[in-house]
Amino acid sequence: MQIIEGLNLIDVAQLTIIAVLCYVLTNSVKNTNTIDSKWMPFVSMGLGLVLAIVTALVFHDKEIGKAIIAGLLIGGWTSGMFDGVQGFLNNGGK
Repeated sequence: MQIIEGLNLIDVAQLTIIAVLCYVLTNSVKNTNTIDSKWMPFVSMGLGLVLAIVTALVFHDKEIGKAIIAGLLIGGWTSGMFDGVQGFLNNGGK
């Protein structure tokens, strides 16, 4: 998380809000078992993207492009992107 913060894409308040909401929503989707777990990192990145745009608009951030990049990074971070890519490449760990 310090790496994302160090990029100065968004402020710490936005970063925290996006990370917490993205984690909660991703786990909620994961617990429904409607989507295969190998797709969860991409779902998390999509949620991070949407949450970043909404947060940027609420905070009246003028640079939405930076917020989008931060949202994708936060989504990947909250889902454990490495594990997700490994699961996808290894056919879901089977």
